Amino acid sequence: MSFKNKRFLFWLLSSLLAIALIAAQCGGAATPAPTEEAAQPTEEAAAPTEAAAEPTEAAAEPTEAPAAAPTEEAVVEPTEEAAAEESATAADADFSGLKVAMLTSGPINDEGWNQTAYEGLKAVEAAGAEIANTENVAQADQLDLIRSYADQGFNVIIGHGFEYGDALVAAAEEYPEVSFIQIGGIAENGKNLVSYVFRAGEAGYAAGILAGMMVESGKLGGVGAVEIPTIAADFNAFKQAAQVVNPNVSDVPVAYTGSWVDIPKAKEAAIAQIDSGVELIMANGDNANVGAIEAAKENGKVYAIGWTRDQSHLAPELVLTSVEQRVDNILIEAMKEIGAGTIEWTNHVVGFAEQAQTLAPFNEVVPEEVAKEVNAVVEALATGKIVLDDAGNVVTDDYHK
Repeated sequence: MSFKNKRFLFWLLSSLLAIALIAAQCGGAATPAPTEEAAQPTEEAAAPTEAAAEPTEAAAEPTEAPAAAPTEEAVVEPTEEAAAEESATAADADFSGLKVAMLTSGPINDEGWNQTAYEGLKAVEAAGAEIANTENVAQADQLDLIRSYADQGFNVIIGHGFEYGDALVAAAEEYPEVSFIQIGGIAENGKNLVSYVFRAGEAGYAAGILAGMMVESGKLGGVGAVEIPTIAADFNAFKQAAQVVNPNVSDVPVAYTGSWVDIPKAKEAAIAQIDSGVELIMANGDNANVGAIEAAKENGKVYAIGWTRDQSHLAPELVLTSVEQRVDNILIEAMKEIGAGTIEWTNHVVGFAEQAQTLAPFNEVVPEEVAKEVNAVVEALATGKIVLDDAGNVVTDDYHK
């Protein structure tokens, strides 16, 4: 064989090998092995419910190809921290025989909205229920996944987020024997669909009392994710409360990063506030809170207040407390009422009075008299002595008279 023919043959074999490799890669693209990068949520996926835009009818429709059916064997194991926490209200509950499934739009280890949901689900399991969950759920897959859980015999199905409203309404109509719960939304049907939304402003108000009493200079700030009404209300109430107890508080700057998951961006925003002289930052940005608290930790002197769950472990010496959105308490009470046949299938606004929002234990640097005053304000909010409107403005204050 001539040198020229050998070169041609070598070129031909190389080309065929390359084509075969490309074909193999394309053929396997439909079911890639999961990687750590693939498991990370997009900003849209991780956005907590209250921030999600109301879904359109088209967005709520299932995909043409049904989503893979969830299986009980595929239940995600709890994180070590989540497994260690147990709802105080679960002790007297017995949910043996119940099968409870949950869908979250982000990962269950996000230090925020979705992790709080999963910890609530684990509290239900601690009371005897069999559980399953699917995380990082795309909106187009919601209805198919809900149907799959219902077809597997799950008695209660939870959509954690405002974005699950349309899918839950449709599923509740299709499966009248199944109970459906939405956290952070307003879906209801009077028959087998109930929803819970957190009372706006009150947690921010309690945090503002603490901040105003702890920072004599009155130099307070906030880092938020997306400027939606509920978050804006809590920052507004935070400022008003701080001004009640500290005349040095004038303006309270709030930096919105536009993302629930951009930790570096939240950190940059917090650093900018620290550089401007702020001595305490309230972080209300879900997963992005990690960045804001990290900035305070690196500074070493600036206090922080966390949000959604107890975030004191992120900076044990500087996080004074955290606002906890107690999905565990909400679910335990809902399950009890469903079992007793006393639940009202409507939308419920919940907060301090219902133990749906609480404050995490105070840092040891908080003086006892300050802690007592903050707790007294929480009680005043729970009992109606202090009343806020939906924008976080005080409309009644019989406590500070």
